[in-house]
Amino acid sequence: MPTLNERVDEVLSQHDLDLIRYANGHTKDVITQINNLQAEIINLIKTAEPKSRATLEALLVQVNSAIDRSYSAIAIKSVAEFKELATVESKAVTKITERVFRAPIAPKIINENVVLKIVDDGLAPNTSDGMTIRNRWNKQRDGLKLNTRDGLNYAIQNNQGLDDMLRIIRGNKSLNFKDGVIWKNKKAADTLVRTATDTVVNASRLATYERNNDTVKGIQVNAILDSRTTILCRTRNGWAWRLPSYRPFRGTPEKFMGPPPWHFNCRSTLSPIFGSLEDLQGVLDPALNKEILRLNKRLPIDGKPAPTPSFSKMLKSMSKAEQESVLGKGRLELYDKGKITLSDLVNQQGRTLTLAELKERYGT
Repeated sequence: MPTLNERVDEVLSQHDLDLIRYANGHTKDVITQINNLQAEIINLIKTAEPKSRATLEALLVQVNSAIDRSYSAIAIKSVAEFKELATVESKAVTKITERVFRAPIAPKIINENVVLKIVDDGLAPNTSDGMTIRNRWNKQRDGLKLNTRDGLNYAIQNNQGLDDMLRIIRGNKSLNFKDGVIWKNKKAADTLVRTATDTVVNASRLATYERNNDTVKGIQVNAILDSRTTILCRTRNGWAWRLPSYRPFRGTPEKFMGPPPWHFNCRSTLSPIFGSLEDLQGVLDPALNKEILRLNKRLPIDGKPAPTPSFSKMLKSMSKAEQESVLGKGRLELYDKGKITLSDLVNQQGRTLTLAELKERYGT
């Protein structure tokens, strides 16, 4: 019989799929804006047809202005959308838990000040080299300026013509345009939107759980487990910490490292751990006692993290080919020989150790 926390974790996992669809739509809008920018840059190059460094510099003034305008619009719209997402996600958590519990168990949502802090100050990803969402867009803007300048400079220095310059910007058709300057920014934009979505979602959830810590007694990592899931997130799946102290639950080997995303394109999220039956009866409206007792018969309210399969159990259930796809052949050989454990695969900063580092560290 599933517990209350297990059922909440399951329903939130279904909601996580909707968030992936949201990120797809957000990315599509940004790519459309970048495509429009590409068309504008190409028209500017066709009109100028630079043949010397002087004419190129004049062109680059116009190109840089176009890039500034486009990325300013992208950043403004993106940040506004993420602020809306933060509020929507806080409401979603309260509604989803209310639907499972059949009563308002975590009714307090985050306020506007918290939303602003999440979107304006949150780091994407949440690592030592993370940047705010706005600064990430600015970095992509500056990178496009630099790459465009370098590419067109190369064309001038090597006496290349207009067609060569256009290929530098949009890429070669035979390579599906993946060698073009603009393609790099499209890929970077996709990564940023997905990483920033995870940043906003998890920060909003965590702030909502903290506001409702009379009923929410902890948080738990919920990783989407498929072929694209990193070793880091597979390892942390199911880890849990108590609120408000952030002390680890039994079975969680590390202190809380801050909410996901822990790497680019991270898809891990945080689920709530509601308190025990006695905890909830002590803080909720006494009029709900009968409903709570009825629910407890169907979904035991035990105050424990939702049970999740450990990384080692999941690994044992996989075929040899699947194990190699997750760990890599070299790491799998070290693991099978007992030279390393699964916890050895990730360092204290959350970075997956390379095969060379593992061999050096463990003397293999």
